[in-house]
Amino acid sequence: MSEGLDMRGRYEAALAEVEEMKRRLREHAQRVAAREKELEQLRLDVAGRQGRRRTATAPPAPTGPDRSDELARAIADAEKREREAVQELALAKAERERLEEREQAIRKVERELAGLRMHLQEERKRLAGSEPREPEPTRDPEPEGQPPPPTPLPQPPTDPDLEPAATAKVQRSSMLADPQLKKQP
Repeated sequence: MSEGLDMRGRYEAALAEVEEMKRRLREHAQRVAAREKELEQLRLDVAGRQGRRRTATAPPAPTGPDRSDELARAIADAEKREREAVQELALAKAERERLEEREQAIRKVERELAGLRMHLQEERKRLAGSEPREPEPTRDPEPEGQPPPPTPLPQPPTDPDLEPAATAKVQRSSMLADPQLKKQP
């Protein structure tokens, strides 16, 4: 019986662990999806700026060496951010794949838990079947066909009563207790 309780405890602990893992995975997946969306937007913004820059017919005339250095730094920063965004996007995709693998592992554990649950239920049924239950109150058997023969009446004694006076005396004592009968001789 303690094996069944131990199995039940392990089952409940595993269920709690699986639920906690699911909760953490959901939260993590939400953060990854939000970051993925943000990175994709950043990539589109950078690509849009580069597209506008490339489609421009003539680059604006630099107003001075300081302006061209500033623009070069801004372009370098934008390209660096784009590379970082692409890297982060790749990391986010890899993280999503890891999340999917973990979800598959969770589903596998859930299947194992379902198998354990079935095993536990079978064990309970088996133990319930082998343990003697409290005896049910015995019921009178229902008459099947013919009723049992009637119980014979008690037979009168064959010996004559040799002491009728003793019984009469008992009756007399009860008569003496009655005041009307006392006066009669």
